Amino acid sequence: MAYASRSGRARTSASSPQAFAVCDRCGIWYNHVDLRWQFDWRGATMQNIRLLVCNFCYDTPQSQLRAIVLPADPVPIVNPRVEPYMWDETDRRQVSGYNTTAPFIGIPVPQGDVRVTSANSQPTSNIRVTQQTGEGSGGKNQKPGTDPNAVTYRNVVNAVDNGAGLIRLTLNTTNGIITNQRVIVQDIVGVTNANGNWAVTVLNTNQIDLQGSTFSGVYSSGGYVINNPSLPYQFDEVPKTGPL
Repeated sequence: MAYASRSGRARTSASSPQAFAVCDRCGIWYNHVDLRWQFDWRGATMQNIRLLVCNFCYDTPQSQLRAIVLPADPVPIVNPRVEPYMWDETDRRQVSGYNTTAPFIGIPVPQGDVRVTSANSQPTSNIRVTQQTGEGSGGKNQKPGTDPNAVTYRNVVNAVDNGAGLIRLTLNTTNGIITNQRVIVQDIVGVTNANGNWAVTVLNTNQIDLQGSTFSGVYSSGGYVINNPSLPYQFDEVPKTGPL
């Protein structure tokens, strides 16, 4: 028992002696039964690295050394219903002519942005302008308002003084316009006083006077006339829109 004082942390018992052992890491004496093997991750399993260490020196196995094991793929089901991403990302806009109408105001909603009508009934590359006020089926209008082929839309050819100070407009046709009817005039260049909302007097098949107007300037170009009923509800001018 001469070395009993040098037994470190080992227990010495005369009635139940146990072997001493040295910790492979700290070098302190312990009873052999109090030491344990050091394990660490090697791939997907734990491996004994053959070090006997005390509880203080034992390292918890590091998970970053562990191999990542992916679980098996889920078992496929019969008749799956997945999101149709390709269909969702496809532009489904259609050409005009389907007579879709807005549910609250009843105005036709044109579809698509490419015209499908032309003089020879062949598709063209002309881009159709969105029509806030609706457009006839297969229309070719590039301006706001209704189809230029409809009687409610007329191009202005000239604007002059009627001799009494009123503005007299020459149109491609006055068909469908009656005296005292209110119309919208827009985009006239030169005689800008003509642009606005007017009651008209029909003179013949091509001329109208704007009641209450005052002529000034010199007509340059442009202009069109549409009937008030072609405007959306509570609009007092034609909405200006661009290509889709």
